[in-house]
Amino acid sequence: MALLLRLAYDATQPNRIVVTYEADPLTYDQIARNLLAGRGFTGASFYYPPNTENPTAFWDPLYPAFLAALYWLFGRSVLIVRVVQAVLGAGAVALTFLLARRLAGTPAALVAAAISAIYPFFIYYAAQLLTETLFMALMVGSFVAGYRAQDTARRRWFAVFGAVTGLAALCRAEAYVFGLALIPWLAVRAARPWRRRAALAAVGWAALLVVMLPWGIRNQVTHGQFIMTTTKLGYNLYKYYHPTMTADQTVPVVPYPDLDDLTDPQREAVMRREGVGFMLATPRRTLWFMANKVALLFKLTPSNDVNRKYALVSVASYGVLLPFMAAGLVMALRWRGDWLPVAAYVLFGVATKAAVFAGIRLRMQIEPFLIVLASATVVALVARLAPAGWLQLVRPATVQA
Repeated sequence: MALLLRLAYDATQPNRIVVTYEADPLTYDQIARNLLAGRGFTGASFYYPPNTENPTAFWDPLYPAFLAALYWLFGRSVLIVRVVQAVLGAGAVALTFLLARRLAGTPAALVAAAISAIYPFFIYYAAQLLTETLFMALMVGSFVAGYRAQDTARRRWFAVFGAVTGLAALCRAEAYVFGLALIPWLAVRAARPWRRRAALAAVGWAALLVVMLPWGIRNQVTHGQFIMTTTKLGYNLYKYYHPTMTADQTVPVVPYPDLDDLTDPQREAVMRREGVGFMLATPRRTLWFMANKVALLFKLTPSNDVNRKYALVSVASYGVLLPFMAAGLVMALRWRGDWLPVAAYVLFGVATKAAVFAGIRLRMQIEPFLIVLASATVVALVARLAPAGWLQLVRPATVQA
């Protein structure tokens, strides 16, 4: 069902890049074409004048490389990208089922998979040339592999977990820090002797770093600095806390300092330093901006004119689920144990968006996990009224809640 719905939506789209209010798809396409043409990882960056192509570490590398691979295999076809992303989206639904079943049992897994299969935002973003679908599949896959590693205490599963997390980090930099922290947590829960725990954690860390190492080496050679993620943080802090920026993040352009003589990492460092300075100079304004970013992240309907026609769809899907998502997060914090990594990832995602930049699109990074939490909540609620035989399929923690 997930695959058919995504393919059906693809059939309604033109065979070209559709840009709503973000130009990111055009840049991803540009970098992918430059990779194929032998010009390396080059493309427009917010640090440079418009329409220029320079070596950059601003953009996460995996998605442009993903596009370049598809262009090399099938030619530059947006339709092919959408079809492959429909398959990835369906795969993410299957992985969501596995994750929910591991945490809450089969009924909750079926609910989570059903919601994910028909969830309008997932279907919509699977048709866009954006990182969301690929990242969701990788991040949910990372958790599935992580719990498998914990359950088996085998090095090969910690290696798989680390490798998948590394790919997710190359798709969205936020996964890097969280993955580094989650690996030892799972290792401690997987084995008893500390030596064994350390060995498992070392395997996971090594696999993660090996996957990301080529990108770091490329940045060392190109920019003279070993960068494992991106140079995007400084730009975002500078822009979204600049004195001319508003709490609703609607100011399109802020005055930038003269950075023409600096390298890409040097530009990032300057803007990060000034951005942090803006934050510290007006702490009340900074806290107010962060509160507004959380509101924007969980906004019920899109605010831009292009997507207002989808407001009813958002209310009927995300709006209905939101109370169950919130209740599920509270319950996960109460259940602790194996639920803590999921709850921690959701809270980590909210914190990073509140600190830097937020929007409905960025909610997609944590939404599969929110759906798992909502599904566990629904099952816990129904379990109070269901026949006793049905309760045997549900994990005890869910029933007790």
